Amino acid sequence: MIKKITLIVLLFCAVVSCGKKGEPKYVDPEKKTEIRKVLINRA
Repeated sequence: MIKKITLIVLLFCAVVSCGKKGEPKYVDPEKKTEIRKVLINRA
């Protein structure tokens, strides 16, 4: 009886943890940082 309850709890935890995963999202690091280009004109 205890083995069945333990097995059911483990299977429930496995199903819940696998269900949380979503689509992987790629975050472009270039969008987070600001790239500033400075032009210096010397006359």
